[in-house]
Amino acid sequence: MPRRAFFWILLLIVAVILGGVTTVAQLSGRFGLDLVARRIPTTSTGEIKLDTPSEFVMLEFAIASNLILNASFGFADLNIDAVVNTAGPEHCVIKAPINLGDVPFYEIQFDKLSIVPEMWFAVPFEAVTDVNNLPNSVIIPPGDIMFVKARVTLSTSISGFSIKTLAMLDDINFPNPGSSYTPLYYPVQSQSFAVGSLISDSWRAQAGFSMSASLGINASSSGRSVKGYSATGRVLPDNFFARIGISGIKLADMNLGGTAFQSVMLGTSFAFTKSPAGTESTSFNTTINLSGKLWDKVSISGSVTLAPFPPKFGGVTLSISMEPFRVAFALDTMELKSMSFSFSTGLNMGAMTGSFGLTASGLERGMTGLSMRLSLSQGLFSAGTSVAFASRAEKFGFASLGSTLTFRFSPAVVTVQATFGRYGLTRAAVTAGVVF
Repeated sequence: MPRRAFFWILLLIVAVILGGVTTVAQLSGRFGLDLVARRIPTTSTGEIKLDTPSEFVMLEFAIASNLILNASFGFADLNIDAVVNTAGPEHCVIKAPINLGDVPFYEIQFDKLSIVPEMWFAVPFEAVTDVNNLPNSVIIPPGDIMFVKARVTLSTSISGFSIKTLAMLDDINFPNPGSSYTPLYYPVQSQSFAVGSLISDSWRAQAGFSMSASLGINASSSGRSVKGYSATGRVLPDNFFARIGISGIKLADMNLGGTAFQSVMLGTSFAFTKSPAGTESTSFNTTINLSGKLWDKVSISGSVTLAPFPPKFGGVTLSISMEPFRVAFALDTMELKSMSFSFSTGLNMGAMTGSFGLTASGLERGMTGLSMRLSLSQGLFSAGTSVAFASRAEKFGFASLGSTLTFRFSPAVVTVQATFGRYGLTRAAVTAGVVF
């Protein structure tokens, strides 16, 4: 069956389902339109194309229409996330969560059992640099919407153990929309599907410590992306990993060199990885983490990697929390490697409320970053602005300024955003949506 015909048949099935369930299901969701603009570099001469900062500029636009639809049937739901942008369809992700609650099976009690099947359809995009020397995203011909991925997530709790299993069928050749794709064409014949799974388990003891384990078979825990949508977990043939971690083990207070350590916590992790052929074949890592308090407001933590041999010291982090201030230092072999400072406070100005925050970071040579943020809210109106300064080529100066205005006229929400960089406007957006 041609892929385009398959897409229209799928769209018809979805429309029939939605038309039939409106009388028996509770619908909710959001429909929105996004208008994004950015500045085209200004050239002051026709012979040499230079980006000259100027007050009046030419703009290029992107428009996107997005739909998030949730239909609830009680024990089962139907979720649809679809986006169409200026270039055409981006993606359509369909989920059907099923909540089974508590299910006994022979001698085993499955608590909060849920199954979430999902299907991903998308058009292949790639990231390029256009003629204006700006990053852009373009469709890879022939630009048909394709079936990219199927996932089934099963989660439950058994005797206090929280278990989550993710099974995946993935087109491992589908282009990453955030990078360039060398071939000029991606037809259905280029697709190659493989299966993989991720399993995770966690448990917390009454004593306070917790354990976690994760297993990957032909899979990686890194993210999988299509244009406008991403999720954790992707199929990676011949990749295998197993990780076990224990944290929160309470130890007695210690006294080292006349310094008292209180509320000492011990943690450890073990990781085994077998990578696909052509890369580092096998690796084993073991790490021990230790944290505690020097004083009431001062915490210290450090780590040591025992494997691979020889052991390696991971450094020490010292943090001081005295509301609303927080200061942190990172030391490696007792030399200051990085430092950070943060401050945040709420603002109460009668009918208007808000918050203000400041964050600074630096290395042993001095300050490398500074950011300040302010947010205000009153009734239907809210606003926020942030300014950042950064070190660039050993010079510290202005990096960016971003402002956001939001108006809520139930059920509509309108947001206006603008971001300015060192050389002027970099991005502006108007987002309008209806929540139902």
